[in-house]
Amino acid sequence: MRSNLDVLKSTYEGASGDNVTRLLSVLAPNAEWTEAAGFPYAGTYVGSDAIIANVFQRLATEWIDYRAEARQYLEQGN
Repeated sequence: MRSNLDVLKSTYEGASGDNVTRLLSVLAPNAEWTEAAGFPYAGTYVGSDAIIANVFQRLATEWIDYRAEARQYLEQGN
């Protein structure tokens, strides 16, 4: 079994399309994704289809060269 840290790293390291695929493979069917108030995509999206359509698809098509990059990972417990 992979650690939580390994799962998290796999969603940031690599090609964007691969990262999203890896993220979706570990999300529960009813996962909730919340974008902060004030951000253009603010709201809570439930399920992978809604998360893809309202977050990742929009980031990929509405921003030039958008990329999320982790500089540091913090781990505490499980």
